[in-house]
Amino acid sequence: MIVGATLGGTLLQGLSGLPLEIVLSFGAAALLFLVTEELLVEAHEVKETPWITSAFFLGFIALYLIELLS
Repeated sequence: MIVGATLGGTLLQGLSGLPLEIVLSFGAAALLFLVTEELLVEAHEVKETPWITSAFFLGFIALYLIELLS
């Protein structure tokens, strides 16, 4: 990890503007894909109930409202 961070920092240190946004957005998309793929595998191990689904949506709505109010 240290070698990858050093190499990436060295190669991308002069990057700014649109090219930097492209590199960062690709990294974010790759991270989201890996996390989602891992969570989907684990999500199918537990039987889904209406309570779990309701709790998810209530939590999502609560966080959205908190963000709107702050």
